[in-house]
Amino acid sequence: MIDEDAARDTMIEAGLRPLAPYPGVRERWKCECTNPQCQAVTYPTLGSVNSRGSGCSECAAYGFKREQPALVYLLFHERLQAAKVGICNLDTGRIQKHKGRGWQLHETLDFELGRDAERLEREVIAEWRAQDWKPVRDGKNTFDGWTETTPVTADSSIEALRSGVVQLRSLLDL
Repeated sequence: MIDEDAARDTMIEAGLRPLAPYPGVRERWKCECTNPQCQAVTYPTLGSVNSRGSGCSECAAYGFKREQPALVYLLFHERLQAAKVGICNLDTGRIQKHKGRGWQLHETLDFELGRDAERLEREVIAEWRAQDWKPVRDGKNTFDGWTETTPVTADSSIEALRSGVVQLRSLLDL
């Protein structure tokens, strides 16, 4: 069991000021960046801060930026008969990376703010899981983003999945 004071100290050393009680090592913890040029509210886990050795994802030179323009993308993989939803900031090469692994781009939706794209992605995945559509693996191998996949079937065609993503965006007013 991790001591709450030690957890708090770890976050502070990483440049984050906790805004809520310690939730646990794998739970998202509401914090504010102490960098005066940033001061973003972020939700890292203690585990992620420990493993990467840094705090604010908005200040980092890498990773998804919630305050910058972004895309939600829907991909299809013929051999796996799977769809994948994902997010990326503009001009990151993320979609090209997936294309190199056999995924085909089916749709992109533009967002002024990455946090809105992130919210839609989270809701799409929640909807897929509520339908009891399980993630797709490639045999024993897993691939980057496999948890954001679902089977494509006669009942859940790629076009029906696309329609669902667009409809969720509208319902969320994003």
